[in-house]
Amino acid sequence: MLVRAARLVPAVALTVFVAWPLATMGAGHLRPGAVGDVLGDPSLRGVILATVRLALASTAAATVVGLLTAWSLDRHVFPGSRWLVAAVSVPFVMPAVVVATGVLAVVPERGTAAVLWAHVVFNAAVVLHVVGPRWRLVPPDQLEAAASLGAGYLARARHVVWPHVRESVLAATALVFVFCMTTYSVPTVLGDAAMRTVETEVFVQAVRLGRTDIAVALSTVQFIVVAAVLVLARRGRTTSMVGAAGRVRTAGRPVVRWAAPLIGWTMTVLVASPLAFVLVRSLRLDGRWTLAGWRALGDGMLLDVGIDVPAVVVRSVVFASLAGTLALSLALLVVRRGRPGVLETVSLAVAGTSAVTLGLGLVLAFDVDPVDWRAATWLIPVVHAVIALPLAVRAVGPAVRAVDGVLLDTAADLGAGPVRAWLRIGVPSLRPAIARAWGLGAAVSLGEFGATSFLARSDSMTIPVAVAALTGRAGPLLQQAGFALSAGVVVALVVGFALVSRSVPR
Repeated sequence: MLVRAARLVPAVALTVFVAWPLATMGAGHLRPGAVGDVLGDPSLRGVILATVRLALASTAAATVVGLLTAWSLDRHVFPGSRWLVAAVSVPFVMPAVVVATGVLAVVPERGTAAVLWAHVVFNAAVVLHVVGPRWRLVPPDQLEAAASLGAGYLARARHVVWPHVRESVLAATALVFVFCMTTYSVPTVLGDAAMRTVETEVFVQAVRLGRTDIAVALSTVQFIVVAAVLVLARRGRTTSMVGAAGRVRTAGRPVVRWAAPLIGWTMTVLVASPLAFVLVRSLRLDGRWTLAGWRALGDGMLLDVGIDVPAVVVRSVVFASLAGTLALSLALLVVRRGRPGVLETVSLAVAGTSAVTLGLGLVLAFDVDPVDWRAATWLIPVVHAVIALPLAVRAVGPAVRAVDGVLLDTAADLGAGPVRAWLRIGVPSLRPAIARAWGLGAAVSLGEFGATSFLARSDSMTIPVAVAALTGRAGPLLQQAGFALSAGVVVALVVGFALVSRSVPR
């Protein structure tokens, strides 16, 4: 009875903090004809088309980089290849604001090129980890048989490799498009004065212009585009062929001997260099090396611009700890040992919801008594946990379903209740997954910017909001302080994930 009651908690959380806000937007603020007005307005229609073009270009670039990286690092083994996989993967767990700040540390000007690069940096790991495992399953004997029959490299790629990886490539491409279409942090930090995307326009229309109906209509159009892409990607899925795993050692093949490491190192530098430049830029001011930006974080100078950095850091760490714990708890309640249930499927669908859209919905839903929660500090970590829930579910779901049911049944036969059986048998085997889920939830909280931009006040500002505020201000010292704050996040997350990885039993 207690377990069944506990399973209602994630259902209530998703209803209150996702379904209700979105329903409030649609029912109370989407007036008839608003979508038609948006599509009929040349300016707003231009924003939508520009966002789609930018997302398509970013998706194409990230897919190419990700596939080259997957070919190099997942199909071949050479000295340092495992370290390169880690280096390419790190940006994805970084706050998007930090990734954008890293690109800003390298490129001379804001604009489309900078946004494209940031999208590649952030999403190449998606392609690598979605396509790579499937690519490793391409049977080497099929490739060798095709080569022995005279098939060239392109012919082998088309007739042997593509049938195995087609489904995963479509899935990765769809995910990358959704991420690029719904990103708010990247164009906010890297976009120039002429750049307008759907996400930034929703914020401008709702917060600065007070045109809530237009903002909701824009969010609706964006949702339709994203849903259409996901449906098309799902319809394009087929049953992929599966073979024996195979990785090629570069020492035995003359061409691969230099091509795989060269491509691997080149793609890694392209993806990982912005994070390194964040550290460099945090130490450079007016052409000289200095710690002035780092000192400004703690000496109270930034109080003059309304940013109390020590309080922001402590608050963000507390929010991240709470969000990680909440996301993990909800995920454990959502996941079932058998086939995924309805609640698990619904929780995964949250990943396709724009954080800006959700933030707008929260502001609209929680603006009257008895649920006037817009200024409530506790709302921010709760929303972060809900946004992180899909990743937490992905982390613990396979592990929960892999728990030996025979041992649980045996414990029950010996008189152990379900809770005690899980504590004694299930939890020890779930420790790696639990650590990953908590870490992902905390990382999402540290980097969440879209919904937080609507909810944060001066006394609830988080690190991403502070970074965007500092790097967007005039003055080299303020910008260097923004880079220093981003660099601190990079170091903290890298060290934190390294410690968690070393402490988790394999």
